[in-house]
Amino acid sequence: MSTEKRDEWIVVAQFNAMDFGLAADMAVSKLQGSGIPAQRVPSGSITGAIGTGMLPSELIRVIVPPDQAEKAREILAEEDA
Repeated sequence: MSTEKRDEWIVVAQFNAMDFGLAADMAVSKLQGSGIPAQRVPSGSITGAIGTGMLPSELIRVIVPPDQAEKAREILAEEDA
């Protein structure tokens, strides 16, 4: 796993909160399953988001270490193809 600080990680995808972050969670899971450290910002889960008052128009970002950003985008693009 990268030793870089997470505040220096790069955004590789953004999702709206309409689905309580399900799409973002799926993207993070796919990246992690491919060996790329990833997390969502803001962090949380579907069950945690239900009571937070998060607006559907708010963005959830998926972030990865800078040296993994290009590969992460490729992996996520495969899903859209």
